[in-house]
Amino acid sequence: MAVGQYIEIVMQGYAVARGSNQKNFFGVYGFRRTTQANPLVKANIEAAFQASIGAAILAAVSVDYTQTLTTVRWKDDATDPPVGFVEAGVGAIAGDRGPDFQAVTIQMKSGVRGKRFNGSKHLGPVAESDTTGDALTVGGAGRYNTVAAAIAAGFTDASGNVWQPCIYSTRPPANYTANPTTVVASIVVRCLLNKTLGTMRRRKVRTVN
Repeated sequence: MAVGQYIEIVMQGYAVARGSNQKNFFGVYGFRRTTQANPLVKANIEAAFQASIGAAILAAVSVDYTQTLTTVRWKDDATDPPVGFVEAGVGAIAGDRGPDFQAVTIQMKSGVRGKRFNGSKHLGPVAESDTTGDALTVGGAGRYNTVAAAIAAGFTDASGNVWQPCIYSTRPPANYTANPTTVVASIVVRCLLNKTLGTMRRRKVRTVN
């Protein structure tokens, strides 16, 4: 199989400090190319990702979020370095936000059974106006459902490559550390929004005394 059939995109940003330290946010996404005929241009891939999934995320999260960089690398080439593309988008939802560790969870389901063939995305920071108690409001759920639909749909880049979302397994026989790689990936068939808010402990800021 030709290199460039599988990619990894990392959306990087941060939430501004609100009483404690600034916290970085990373979103990792996998995609499979459906054909091998068209040229591969990382800039085109990043631009298409940003216009579809990246834009949907920015439209849903708190204004306290700033995107800084998006990286693209070939998942099926262990020696391929991530190429970074500078971004400067900010979240769209004004007002106070919840704690950094509060997250909206989108479940990613494949057609294969087992935990390693399914995954999830945890999005934030979450605007307080989009929550009521432990759950999303109707408006908030609508915005995050748009994100879920964008992830499930994948995207088509300017070179004509169609990219489907996928979940990478790290268990044998998967190998991503040395060439020739062995990619074990399951195609995402649907994305489901959890309306109940979740947590991401590693996003929790330092304690303030």
